Amino acid sequence: MAAVAVSTSPCGSGHQSPRPRRRTRQAHGLACPPLLGRLHTAVAAAGGKPPGEAEERVPAWARPGADEPPPWAREGGGGSAQGPGAGGQVPFYAYLLASAITAIAAIGSIFEYTNQRPVFGIINPDSALYAPLLGFFVFTGIPTSGFLWFKAVQTANREAEEQDRRDGFL
Repeated sequence: MAAVAVSTSPCGSGHQSPRPRRRTRQAHGLACPPLLGRLHTAVAAAGGKPPGEAEERVPAWARPGADEPPPWAREGGGGSAQGPGAGGQVPFYAYLLASAITAIAAIGSIFEYTNQRPVFGIINPDSALYAPLLGFFVFTGIPTSGFLWFKAVQTANREAEEQDRRDGFL
């Protein structure tokens, strides 16, 4: 890998101008004089490797003049639904939405029980089904919401790795 350092400095370039210069603040070890003349640019390549060698990390489709289309523009789109068994895969945002709705329902059930409101406007607080029904929503809803959130993160990570693989980064 070749490292390139570029330095641009208004502070004396080491070139002598044809006219005599008066002593500047730089000569006294002070700050550089204001930018009046030329800028000196120095480029140094470390390791002595040719500059074209760094281009090996660029995918073939990204090189200038390449006829190969990028992965997302290839025939079939390069989508994740092309592999076997991927036809029934649920997208991560569906898991995330289901997790949010389940969490809201579970927490809402706690508030309904605390405020003694009828469940769905149908089952009154004096019914024998009131506490067990709300308890079921709370004690199954919170773990289900956590599981769905975990599946959303897992699916999003898998889709991101798949996209990186198609783009040539993995």
